[in-house]
Amino acid sequence: MGKPDPHRGNPPADRAGAAAFGAYVRFLRENVDGPGRGKSLRRLARDTGIAPSVLSRGERGLQDLRRPEYFERIAPHLGVRSAVMKRVAATLTREDLAAVTSAREGSTGRVLWTRLSREVERLRGASPQTLEAVLAYIEFLTARRRGTSDHQ
Repeated sequence: MGKPDPHRGNPPADRAGAAAFGAYVRFLRENVDGPGRGKSLRRLARDTGIAPSVLSRGERGLQDLRRPEYFERIAPHLGVRSAVMKRVAATLTREDLAAVTSAREGSTGRVLWTRLSREVERLRGASPQTLEAVLAYIEFLTARRRGTSDHQ
């Protein structure tokens, strides 16, 4: 008798969630030592004690890594807290997967998204006025981009 399929009986949304979370883990792994400079899958496997095949299957969405025993072992080696990883696993959507995938397609995009994420993280504890200003600017850029794409 073969190994049980980790997705057997799971609805498509669960499989999509596992794939999205796997892409997130891969993105973190590939950028943990700086933009575009990450750990190899084998190095992460050594660091965490998780088999490389499990990590590989998880990153490809073929195995679900959204379990506490994985969060607790993986998160410290990817520069995030396990509580953050758990929250991401619970909320990641197909749209998020598309954003992660498109950011990975171009190295410039990947580097810029990594830098942006780190800068946003540094704003924790900033004053409400600072956060409102940053949010207003992001909303402005989003609206401007939407307006530009409407005219192309």
